[in-house]
Amino acid sequence: MPNIDHGALSGEQRRFIDDMAALLIPWGMQPSLAQLYPYLLLKAQPVSLDDIAENLGMAKSSASVAARMLERYGLARRYGEPGSKRVRYGASESYSGFISSQAELMGSLGRMIEVRAPAVAEEDALRRLTYLGSFNRKMEATILDRIRQLTEEFVSCGPDEDQR
Repeated sequence: MPNIDHGALSGEQRRFIDDMAALLIPWGMQPSLAQLYPYLLLKAQPVSLDDIAENLGMAKSSASVAARMLERYGLARRYGEPGSKRVRYGASESYSGFISSQAELMGSLGRMIEVRAPAVAEEDALRRLTYLGSFNRKMEATILDRIRQLTEEFVSCGPDEDQR
């Protein structure tokens, strides 16, 4: 690929990656994924696992696992190199994979609470658990519905008005 950027990160890029990772980790994203995702967002071209490992200071095996997990969430895309088994990774154009997974976890939690609450709680505790279960299910539905709406809007109209 032409113009592949192997260069080290600037101080501001490093801070951006660290700050974004600090915000993603409390959401349950593993630290290596939370570092790799903003790194890929900054790169104009897909990068090799060697470059990822070098620029982020992680083992190549950790970079590989993180890249595959981001790919599973739909946040990264794998690019093969013709005539080689080597791969490169770049940020995908889909941004909803991780938040969709979080929403689905909320829904699973809500359903589990609703099914099991009557067997483990009474009165005020049962009301609390019933509300919590319903809240989590409704949040899942709301988030997934909004993701569908935004995806349809993007496909038909492009990015937000202020981004055109």
